[in-house]
Amino acid sequence: MPYPYPKYNDEPDAEAHVRGFLTTWQANHVSRRLEEPEAKKSNIEEFGLSLDRQVASWYEEHSLGDFATFMNLPAKFLRLFH
Repeated sequence: MPYPYPKYNDEPDAEAHVRGFLTTWQANHVSRRLEEPEAKKSNIEEFGLSLDRQVASWYEEHSLGDFATFMNLPAKFLRLFH
């Protein structure tokens, strides 16, 4: 089920976008009580739903295996778009 995430499209505050995504993700998944591996995979997969246009293209160029953990994903994202 796709959840409504705030969209990022090269705004100046990429860190605020990551925080907003995590807040929304947690609100959407709190009742699901995901096991840790499933939660980590969900974070990585669903982060792409919060990206738009050029930034979404950057995300789509990667496979899920490119991000060992969710923390690798925002680190790469912030390096490029911050």
